[in-house]
Amino acid sequence: MQNADDAKATEVHFKLTQNHLVFIHNGTRHFSISNQKNELDDKQKGLLGDLNAITSIANSSKIETSIGKFGVGFKSVFQYTLTPHIYDPHIAFKIHSFIVPERLQEDYPGRKPDQTVFVFPFDHPDRPASIAFADIAEKLRTLDYPILFLPNLLSISFDILGKSGFYKKDITQPTVKDSTRQQLVTLTQHNGQSLQEEQLWMFTRKTEDGFSYSVGYFVDKDGQLMPKQHAAFCFFPTKEVTNLNFIVHAPFLLTDSREGIHTSLVRIKIINGTDFF
Repeated sequence: MQNADDAKATEVHFKLTQNHLVFIHNGTRHFSISNQKNELDDKQKGLLGDLNAITSIANSSKIETSIGKFGVGFKSVFQYTLTPHIYDPHIAFKIHSFIVPERLQEDYPGRKPDQTVFVFPFDHPDRPASIAFADIAEKLRTLDYPILFLPNLLSISFDILGKSGFYKKDITQPTVKDSTRQQLVTLTQHNGQSLQEEQLWMFTRKTEDGFSYSVGYFVDKDGQLMPKQHAAFCFFPTKEVTNLNFIVHAPFLLTDSREGIHTSLVRIKIINGTDFF
């Protein structure tokens, strides 16, 4: 999802079967390739090709303010697959041995011209297909505000053996005052069994380096503020408890697992000027 958002996608779709996971997004930024001989120089200049980045170790083509700037997001798929397949409007390839790309001669059946498709076969010898299916099915049904702090993604849909669900974000009443963006966010989700809707007022600013940080105050059906405690977000939820009665997102320095926050944090200011963290 982070790669899709960085590619300016507004919609993503997951299709889960017993043997593989298909991920589709409509991002307008497509896969690029740069000269392998110039990788070090291209990386320093922010010109490294996407294919170069995902088929190497500790390289990223993302700029500093991108969600995926650390280049570790895609590598997580190797927990479940040894041969991810990627079908882009400009190129189709699979990866084997973690970093070796191999061009594919055929496109993914039914791929629309503006779509990028990832196929992850469950072929990892240490993670049977049945385990992979169960893990991912459970996660898809219980994602924790997955698009709330993503700047581009507005909807996630999924299909699990014919049973569908979704997560949607609608933004209304946007205003900007004194460099603070205010907007009313409506979150709707359907886990395949029940429908849930929540609303919150979101206030967002940017640091001098262009990073966004936000606070969100949940409201009830009458528009009254209601306290809600949640772990801190760095685009996606961490496991760091804030003990605040509102939700917070910032470009924290994360641990390798992306679930923890390093303790040596730069202080940032909340919207009313009070320091936190």
